[in-house]
Amino acid sequence: MQNSSRREFLEKSTAALVAGTVMTTFASSETEAHNKEKASLPFVHHVFFWLKNPKNKQDHDKLLAGLKDLGKIKEIKMAHIGLPSINDFDKSVTDASYSFSVLLIFNNKADEEKYLVNPLHKKFIDDHKDLWSKVVVYDSSAI
Repeated sequence: MQNSSRREFLEKSTAALVAGTVMTTFASSETEAHNKEKASLPFVHHVFFWLKNPKNKQDHDKLLAGLKDLGKIKEIKMAHIGLPSINDFDKSVTDASYSFSVLLIFNNKADEEKYLVNPLHKKFIDDHKDLWSKVVVYDSSAI
C-alpha cells in the first residue's frame, strides 16, 4: 500500500507540475503576444501651433510650407494639416485658439521615435521655432 501511495503521489505531483508549467508558458506567451500586438498598433502624434503673429501671412505661409515638408519623412503613415474650424454656434469645449494643427499617424511608437530624431524634423524645428509662441503635443497609443 505504501508503494502504491508513493507512486500515486509522484504521478499526481508530476501531473500538477506539468500542468502548472503549461499554464505558466501559455500565460507568458499570451502576454508576449499582447505586448507585440500593442507595439504594432497605430500611434498618433497631434501637434498644435500658436503663431506669434497670427495675422502675418508670411509667417503663416512659412509654417504651412514647413509642415507640408514633414510629410516627406518615410515613417509617417498619414498626415493631416488643419486650421481651427469656426462654427456658427459656440461649443464651450472646443478650443479654436491655435493657428495650425498637424496630425501624424505612424504604424507604431517606434516609427514615431524615428521621426522625432529625423534630420528633417529637427530642421523643421530649427527653421520655424521663431514663428510660434506655443506648441502643444498630444501623443496617443491605440488600445
